[in-house]
Amino acid sequence: MSSTPPDIAELLPAVDAPQAEAVRWLADYVCRPHPELGRDGAVCPFMLPAARGGTVRLHTRTGLATAGGAELRALVREMARTFRTAQWARSNPVIHCLILVLPDLPRSHGHLLDAVQAELKAELAGDGLMLGQFHPDCPEPAARNPEFPVSRSPVPMLAMRNMALHDVLFLHHDPELFQQYRLRFGARFEPDVSVAQVYREAYEAGAAACPVRTPHPTTTEHPTTTEHPTTTETR
Repeated sequence: MSSTPPDIAELLPAVDAPQAEAVRWLADYVCRPHPELGRDGAVCPFMLPAARGGTVRLHTRTGLATAGGAELRALVREMARTFRTAQWARSNPVIHCLILVLPDLPRSHGHLLDAVQAELKAELAGDGLMLGQFHPDCPEPAARNPEFPVSRSPVPMLAMRNMALHDVLFLHHDPELFQQYRLRFGARFEPDVSVAQVYREAYEAGAAACPVRTPHPTTTEHPTTTEHPTTTETR
């Protein structure tokens, strides 16, 4: 652990004990490198720039002790509405992040977060949104190390953000998801455009499995195409 911890705890003042626990996890884990990630840099390179830019919104939702899939699906859709209508402090959409802490969701219900995230990710991708689920037993692997369960947190939570260039690493394997990615970022993978080789390889794999259905527009037509200059990938 670095001798100079990230200043995220000062940038994200917690209003309750669950948020305080979440912020400690963000500072001590999410904003730091990890030897099992399979790449250099913080677990989430977005988080500290987002906190410094004032574009992380941290909310708590209680009343989920008996929640099932229907309640969690409704919660995610409500979260998407909140995200889309928020007034953000900075215009760069890549650093807009909404975190919902779910302190009374039982640990035994963590698998419901996994299921709801999987069920709704295509719907959210259609709006250019990405959703991550985090809980103590989350099996979600790191993009570059499938043996590392990167999304384990001490308190259940959901995190929503805009789709970004690096998301090809998560979306290329599913034709429906990849089509939504290509609509927003296809122009970034033209032969004469420079892009990280790991992204290009993933994009080409997705394109091979997903025939073009519509011409991809230029990236300037979509508000989610800006990439933070220091960002690699979230997981």
